[in-house]
Amino acid sequence: MYDCEICGRKTDTLYIIDVEGAEMTACAKCSAGKNIVDTITQDAGQARKQGPLQAEDAPIAEELAEDFGDMIRMAREKMGLPLSVLAERINEKESTLNRVEHGRMLPPAQLIKKLEKQLGIKLTAVPEQLPKTNARPGSEPVTLGDAAGLK
Repeated sequence: MYDCEICGRKTDTLYIIDVEGAEMTACAKCSAGKNIVDTITQDAGQARKQGPLQAEDAPIAEELAEDFGDMIRMAREKMGLPLSVLAERINEKESTLNRVEHGRMLPPAQLIKKLEKQLGIKLTAVPEQLPKTNARPGSEPVTLGDAAGLK
C-alpha cells in the first residue's frame, strides 16, 4: 500500500503528477485533471515503476541562463508586447511572468519552452564539460591548509 502525498489516502496505485513544476505522488482522486507523468502500481507485493536513469542513459541537462529575466524582458520589449499580452498568448498568469522577469522565480521547464518559442530566444544551454580535477598531472592535490598558507 502506498500513501498519497496530497490527502494521505492509502492506495495500491499512485500517479506521479506535475504540480507547478514539482512531481508528487497522488491517488486517483487527487490526480484527476492533473498532468500525470508516470504510474506506480503494486502487483503481488512487488512495486512496478521505471527505475532511475543510469548515468550513461541520462540526457544531458541544460542550464538556465543566469540573466534569464533580463533576456525575457528585452525580447518582449523588442517585440513591443506588454506583459499582459505575452501572458495571454502563452496561457500563463501575468504575475508569474512578472516574477520570472524580475528573477524572483525560476521558471519550470514547460514555461521555458513556451517563452523560447513565443519570443524566439534561447534561455537554456548545455553546461561546459568541466575537467574532473584542477590538479596538474603528477602533482599532489591541494589541501585546505595549503590554500590558507598553513604549514
